[in-house]
Amino acid sequence: MVTRLRRLPFPVLALALCLSFAAAGAAVLDDYGVSNDEMVQRGIAIANADYIAGDGDALPENQNRFYGVSFELPLLMAERILRLQDSRDIFLLRHYLTHLLFIAGGFACGLLAWRMFNSRWAALAAMLLFLLHPRLYAHSFFNSKDLPFLAMFVIALYLTHRAFRRNTIAAFLLCGIGVGLAANLRVFGLMLFPAILAMLALDWRQASGGADKRRVLSCAGIFAASALITMYMVHPYYWENPLRLFGIIQALAQHPEIVENLFMGQTSLSDAAPPHYIPVWFLLTAPPVALALGLVGIIAVCRPAFRAPRRMLYDGELRFRILLLACLTLPIAAAIVLQANIYNGWRQMYFLWAPFCLLAAAGVPSLSIWAQSGGHRAARALRRVRLANPGLAVAYGAAAAGLGSLLYAVVSLHPHQQVYFNRLVDLGASGNPHEYFDLDYWGASYRQGLEYLRESYPDTILRVKDGGHISRNLGIMPAPEREYIELADVWNADFHLGIDRALRARSMPTEPAIY
Repeated sequence: MVTRLRRLPFPVLALALCLSFAAAGAAVLDDYGVSNDEMVQRGIAIANADYIAGDGDALPENQNRFYGVSFELPLLMAERILRLQDSRDIFLLRHYLTHLLFIAGGFACGLLAWRMFNSRWAALAAMLLFLLHPRLYAHSFFNSKDLPFLAMFVIALYLTHRAFRRNTIAAFLLCGIGVGLAANLRVFGLMLFPAILAMLALDWRQASGGADKRRVLSCAGIFAASALITMYMVHPYYWENPLRLFGIIQALAQHPEIVENLFMGQTSLSDAAPPHYIPVWFLLTAPPVALALGLVGIIAVCRPAFRAPRRMLYDGELRFRILLLACLTLPIAAAIVLQANIYNGWRQMYFLWAPFCLLAAAGVPSLSIWAQSGGHRAARALRRVRLANPGLAVAYGAAAAGLGSLLYAVVSLHPHQQVYFNRLVDLGASGNPHEYFDLDYWGASYRQGLEYLRESYPDTILRVKDGGHISRNLGIMPAPEREYIELADVWNADFHLGIDRALRARSMPTEPAIY
């Protein structure tokens, strides 16, 4: 089996895996609920579409005008081309297309690792770590805000590596388009813009002749122009005044919405999150096998950089690995220094998972070298049973067990993988993470709450108090099921479904008691 995999070109193997994930996604598509922001995201696309068609001029005053539409507009176009009218069909289409983009990001992650490390095992590790993160897997259906940016960010990283490897005008043109699309989805994508120009400046300095220097300048100009033009073209809010970009950066840096965070057993406002908020969330929700590989990979990347700092500037592959390390650490540092308004776990930083998976893949060759040396006791013990390469047997067995644990987590938590924590949470949460951390803060589980009521009270009209989240999740249920649930206010409702903390304390004393 291993021999057959070695003969199969990695892009073909990766594509086959992606098709398998797409088929699995189609099978479980109808198990996920609707998140709180989905109608907001769709509303952003509608506002931009009306602005383009000249049917509305409210976009400049829309409070969500700052969010990019390079993914939301195609979702709306697909919905209208297919002439979908029923809310269930619309939500299912949005969920599946979001999931497919997530899978495309996994493919790009694997392909990039294969190009970087020339190892199919490192590439497979990067790809599977990317796709089998339990929290991200669930979000890849109902989160059309953070997951598309994660996918587009890793695609932009792949196009960046490809551009410097090929060193052609066409490659840098495509790289600029990728960076422009990523920056349109989230302003964080702009951090690739100065990084790429800085690397091109180093290449220009290293170029020996005038022709080579002019070629580097041409690549830099094409990249910068294509990135900025792409950002301008795909965001109608820029069309009237391209300088609005600077206002968007300022507005997103000072996001006005303040919410409550439950973090390590303490409730606090999102604009006063402690400095360790993002690192702790990342460590507690990343699969253990990923954390272990990531640590090895970061050490493997940093060691040659510390030994020869100058080489880091001019060695293309080493320089790109340092770029990945910067993409992982600098956003966290910026959020801490600027006291950013961070909430809902680390979902606003989900894009960090892309560089982390690639750095984790850097640990695979190091472990392979260690395994082939046969220095570990387990490897020496396996020699007694006459294995050809006992060290590699240990490494492959450990990797298979780690990836198997990811698959088990995704399957066992279905369809609520978004509440996944690793075993580290037991150290501080005493086995009760719901008392220490926010769980389903986006409300996708309301669908299962409605289904539970239908199963508990069959053939009964149920009056449920609506807070917006109920109507959204009701909209994705089959039409016959919807007929048995009526939305009501607090005075006429029989049931209330809620994920809010201290729900009783928030009710008015004069309101009637409901289940």
